[in-house]
Amino acid sequence: MIWGHVVQYWARWQPDWVAVRFGDREITWRELDVHTDELAAGLTALGVGHGDRIAILLLNRPEYLETVVAAMKLGAIVVPMNVRLTAPEIAYQVANADCTVVVTETALAPALANARLAQPAMVVLNADDGTLDAARVVGAIPPPVSIAASDPLFICYTSGTTGDPKGAVLTHSSWHHAAMCRALQGPITRVDKLLLPFPLAFTGGMAMAMTAIWSGAQLVLEPGFDATRVLHLIDDLGITVFMAVPAIFQALADHPDFDATDISSIRCASSGGAPVPVSLMQIFLARGIPMTQAYSLTEVSASGITLPYHQALEKVGSCGVPAMHSEARIVDPETGAELPDGEVGEIAIRGPEVMSGYWRNEAATAAALRDGWLHTGDLGTRDADGYFRVVDRAKDMLISGGLNVYPAELERTLAALPSVIEVAVVGVPDARWGETPAVVVLTNGPLTGDEVLTACKAELADYKWPRYLVIRDEPLPRNMSGKVLKRQLRDELADLPSRATPIR
Repeated sequence: MIWGHVVQYWARWQPDWVAVRFGDREITWRELDVHTDELAAGLTALGVGHGDRIAILLLNRPEYLETVVAAMKLGAIVVPMNVRLTAPEIAYQVANADCTVVVTETALAPALANARLAQPAMVVLNADDGTLDAARVVGAIPPPVSIAASDPLFICYTSGTTGDPKGAVLTHSSWHHAAMCRALQGPITRVDKLLLPFPLAFTGGMAMAMTAIWSGAQLVLEPGFDATRVLHLIDDLGITVFMAVPAIFQALADHPDFDATDISSIRCASSGGAPVPVSLMQIFLARGIPMTQAYSLTEVSASGITLPYHQALEKVGSCGVPAMHSEARIVDPETGAELPDGEVGEIAIRGPEVMSGYWRNEAATAAALRDGWLHTGDLGTRDADGYFRVVDRAKDMLISGGLNVYPAELERTLAALPSVIEVAVVGVPDARWGETPAVVVLTNGPLTGDEVLTACKAELADYKWPRYLVIRDEPLPRNMSGKVLKRQLRDELADLPSRATPIR
């Protein structure tokens, strides 16, 4: 399955239907096919060919998708880049992937300074200053090229919350299976409208775009997330599919216009990237919209495990069952042996959506891919019905007095407190127990240590209760995918025991 052929297919089948909407701009499938042919021909003239890497450092805009599709047609490999990275971080990824071309925009171009110095032969095309448009060959089509389903399509660098980023190599085939599963689960078809309010550079954002392309649906692309505008678009355009991280769903639910906005057009509402509070699911269910959560990660083409919509509350807390043609199991993190139902272990996934490996990193590939299984580094359980639940990231787990404490359990419990807007739990040093939980919150009202402990005592064993409460005046630090940067919080709180009063 070759992705460039998909755009050509829809250009024949529904040439005048809108493929991409960006503000007041509409791009039909015919226009998308023609524009990307011209860009692919231009990239060929610049020396880009099969297997060459093209980095994209752009905010959401049509040129982003056009560059991706042009690369698809050439058999080139796309390297999406987080716009929040520093110049040294960008230089590392550009050099590691050995990118020959970078597509950017004026506001972000200065971040390429280090990369330009390290790779002076690298071609930079700017979507604002005319160099990207000038690279197109009007009326041309790219030369024929032999592309295999197993060929790399993306090198997606992990967020690096637990170490240096690694480039997950995702193929034409892995993206095909991931997009197909998302489309069939919806179901999402060519009559749907998908609203994308978060970055294409985030694998979850690209997954939404790929699902729209695979299914022939209309992608409503936004430069960023604005709750007021998203609510307006859902009502005005009749958005049918909306997938985002929990923080975005919560922002919509908290918006003063939420109750008055008609969101009944939404058929598919799914959240991932973090556990979804039951209270948040119930808010959308009360509006007639079943909201489920999914477990996915970059290494499985943003696919993985999904809860069927009709079981949104029946299996509340579960992230569901493996995608079609895929398997998942819970294994011992050390031995890889499968564990009985109910026991906490590492989530392992096997299926066609799994990456082929990490780019130029044989050691990391060997550690992650063992006997055909991807070892995710995430901890979870499986119940007797075969439904999975994420417990926490293995690297986020803390050991207090020799006992495992999973921050996600504490976070789920405390997220239900009325005054809590955001919550994260990290381990801090403790002279007696080795480390102990500290709760970090952003609130919209008073919150005391006694309230925190009361909530925990009702739900959790005593060794899991937090010892410190830290109330922030600003939102928790997050990466582009919406995940809390716990490593940063741990660094900030390393000396907390010496300057704070315990709550127990």
